[in-house]
Amino acid sequence: MDLATVQSGLFRGRSKISKYGNARLRRTLWLASQAAVLKPANSFRDKFERYIAQDRHNPDLRRKAYTAIAAKMARTIHAVIKSGKPYRPFFEGVSPGGRTPLCRAVEAGS
Repeated sequence: MDLATVQSGLFRGRSKISKYGNARLRRTLWLASQAAVLKPANSFRDKFERYIAQDRHNPDLRRKAYTAIAAKMARTIHAVIKSGKPYRPFFEGVSPGGRTPLCRAVEAGS
């Protein structure tokens, strides 16, 4: 789920997703991202909606949004495995001051 750019000298090609790593894992994350976007209230759907807000019917933008969600899932899974702690969903949101809170306790004012 990493971006790769073909470049040589002054030439710089388009960025595309690299095909490094396990193809089955990439496909599994892609399918999981599509399923997560269908669920009503979660941070993955929120990010997807923000990403496609410019043009909801653009299929290229939607594909890029699904890829961004799959990459976010991969980072989340890696963090859970590395920390050894159970997954706690983090709902991204902007507080009245315009900052993204670090945890729910900050939102409640504690």
